[in-house]
Amino acid sequence: MIIWIDGANGVGKSHVAAKLEELLSNRNAEYIESDLYWVELIQNNFLKALNGFDPYNNKYCLETIRTVLEEKFQKHNKMPIISMSLVDKRCQEELLDYFEKKNVPMVHIILEAEKETIISRIENDPIRDNNAQNQQKSKVDWQIQYLRMAYPSAIRINTEGKSLDEIANEIVTLL
Repeated sequence: MIIWIDGANGVGKSHVAAKLEELLSNRNAEYIESDLYWVELIQNNFLKALNGFDPYNNKYCLETIRTVLEEKFQKHNKMPIISMSLVDKRCQEELLDYFEKKNVPMVHIILEAEKETIISRIENDPIRDNNAQNQQKSKVDWQIQYLRMAYPSAIRINTEGKSLDEIANEIVTLL
């Protein structure tokens, strides 16, 4: 099974996915941080990174993530928990549709919060520098809108006023 932790930039996907890995360790769960593969592509093959300059619309990044996920659950019997904003039709085609056609069990969870809450989380995240904060804040509105329209069958978790533990435990009860 693949667990997709989706949502707009800054909603808390990475934190939730890491907590789920901890809570589901007895089920061979492994957290996959999609951003790491994007950074690796930029560092190792910048020309390929230019083919869609965001991880969610770069075919090479999506193919790498797909390969990593297949390897994790086929060769290593892992349950991948991947945090990624699936905010482009290419994500759906290259990832969700691909695994659905292969009959891979998946749970697609979209974390939600009010725009103002997400902006505040981005601004208060010590990992993001000012440039990254500004870039991500400018994308929040359209990402929220896209996720509302694109995935009607996804499970939606409202993160407003909830602790990390509460959110992760809510997801565990759904699995």
